[in-house]
Amino acid sequence: MPNAYMPRETVHAWSEQIGEDAITSQASLQRLLKDHRRLTRFLEENAANLTQGSGAVTVYLFGVVARLFDLAGGRVKGSTWAQVRDAEARIGAVVGDLLPVDDSFAERVRKIEWRAQPHILDEALMALFERDRDDLGPDEVALDKQESLKVFLLLWVATEVLDSNWRPAKDYKGESEYAYVHIEPTKRGA
Repeated sequence: MPNAYMPRETVHAWSEQIGEDAITSQASLQRLLKDHRRLTRFLEENAANLTQGSGAVTVYLFGVVARLFDLAGGRVKGSTWAQVRDAEARIGAVVGDLLPVDDSFAERVRKIEWRAQPHILDEALMALFERDRDDLGPDEVALDKQESLKVFLLLWVATEVLDSNWRPAKDYKGESEYAYVHIEPTKRGA
């Protein structure tokens, strides 16, 4: 049975908190990158397909995704290469149906019913495709649509693997059904 979904509002609030408290979050993100070394290696393996800026964005956003599982509580065991390759193949099989990267791309992604933790992926879609470039902070990199696609697909693989290895705490109350919840991207001046 798949894990209950982290609620959209919670995922967004935690993501904003991690971004706002970057200095404090940095130690947690570094620890999580070490804890999930196989996934980190998978990202490094794919770095050759990324620009330098999008490679750094990928590692940071992977740290954020891992931190979301950490904040939700419970335990995330280590992944295997078989899990990584299986998730990569499963996602790769639907990529052709999702293209092109246009205004309907996110909507097509949201129709994939088997996505693990779809609210985490919705947050990634918002961060990579829906935020206005003028609202990026001084340390944030603006990626073009193709680079954003590559980053998103890597995060999707990581989310699938993390969720398959996550055992929520016994008292965890998540959602059993997915419904898209629109959250307007945060304006940096707000």
